[in-house]
Amino acid sequence: MDKSQRLLEVEIEQLKDKIESEPEKVWAIAEQCAARSAQILYPEGEIQSLIIMSRCAWCSMDYRKGLKYIKEAHSKLSALDTDDLLPEILHIHALHYWGQAKYYSAQQYWINALEQSALVDEVEVQLEALIGLGNVWRITHEYQLAKSTHELAVKVANNARIQWLEGKARILLAWDLYLLNNFVEMLSVLDGATEALRHHNDNTWLAEVWDFRGLALLGLERIEDAEEATNKAHELAIQHNLVWMKTHSFISRARVELLRKRPNAAAKLLVQAEQSAVAFDNGELLSQICFQQSRVAEESGNFKLALEAFQKYRKHSTTMLREQTARVSNDKARASKRQLEQRARKLINRIRGQHEFDPEKQMTQMVSETYWWEQLILFKTELKRSNHSVIIIQHPDSRYLDVCAELTHSICNKQDMLSRISSDRLGLLLADKGEAALSVFQILAKMIEIYPWQRKGLECSLPKVIYQDILSFPFTLEQLEESQKQEEQHGNDTQ
Repeated sequence: MDKSQRLLEVEIEQLKDKIESEPEKVWAIAEQCAARSAQILYPEGEIQSLIIMSRCAWCSMDYRKGLKYIKEAHSKLSALDTDDLLPEILHIHALHYWGQAKYYSAQQYWINALEQSALVDEVEVQLEALIGLGNVWRITHEYQLAKSTHELAVKVANNARIQWLEGKARILLAWDLYLLNNFVEMLSVLDGATEALRHHNDNTWLAEVWDFRGLALLGLERIEDAEEATNKAHELAIQHNLVWMKTHSFISRARVELLRKRPNAAAKLLVQAEQSAVAFDNGELLSQICFQQSRVAEESGNFKLALEAFQKYRKHSTTMLREQTARVSNDKARASKRQLEQRARKLINRIRGQHEFDPEKQMTQMVSETYWWEQLILFKTELKRSNHSVIIIQHPDSRYLDVCAELTHSICNKQDMLSRISSDRLGLLLADKGEAALSVFQILAKMIEIYPWQRKGLECSLPKVIYQDILSFPFTLEQLEESQKQEEQHGNDTQ
């Protein structure tokens, strides 16, 4: 690679982080990068630039232009002897079809992206495709399928430690739970989303978390809390000009007013929601708005207005349905839909199997972080009947923890649970206590001590192994970190 290509590569890489915050500016620079790449015969640079331009068009809701760019990128990639960028290209195709409300086309591209991402080990695209497929099922009213797919996305993201995508999947899982009227679990999932996104500054997702929290609280008829949450979502949407979120928060606030028996205030908010949605929406939000308007008018006793609003709701709903099946006849669409769903389910089941059991490492007792903490709390509540202990292995270098995971797994039985509970800790929930548990702890500590680390090129200090009774063990990772800090300070003070 010559100097001009290297410079272009660095410039293109820097643009990726600014796509969402400055789409217009990034698009103009990416267009220049594409032209320069073409001049110096650097096709990879041209393809990367076109991908960025297409993503910018997505952020600006210009789906037609976005499709044009991504199709060009796909065409240019076909001439190269590499598939590395193919999963991302397929995913971006799906995003633009989703934006145009062509849900089965989007579904097809996400299925292809799911297949291709498995071939080139692109976990992020795999997660985006799972999230996208869950969204398709939600909008086509397959709520249980949507829920199970988004739950899998949460699990995969947690196992891969991609926190921002775990947060995104949790927000969408909360939406599925809302449609299934499971409001209590919805709040728990949103708490997890807040935790996963605490280091990822995305105003849209923060607004969505508050908005869905408001809807969950509405479902539980906690009106004061719901009002506070929906107002926070609306303030964020206005402050950061989040168009979709602004419209959705109007709808949520109208629901609060309706529950307060203030139909006039609800009607005004829904008018604002409709005015906001007309500019960009393809029917999903408009149909929700009109349905709410019909309810509000009925509550006010204005049955003529209720009928008109319901007719508008039917119009938007049927338009969406027509768009879904516009390219083929109804019979073919149904057959095509069945085939797509069958293919998607096979892929999803294969991914689920990979994350429940790792055939390479044979680590059958390795579980997700979330599940590990849930089981810990469950065993702690057994108090005197609890038959478990906890062993923590800690080291800042993940390579040491990879080896420790294999060593620890070799002494596990079927009741034990091992998990990577943080970036620098392994946790073993041991199905023994007292002398038996201490014996396992001592054996494991000795194994780690005598392991030939230098053969792996690891010559730092050895991992720290800690044994603790389950009843005195903290409830959360934050509490664990805090207690260890206090112990270290106490140790330093007594020296």
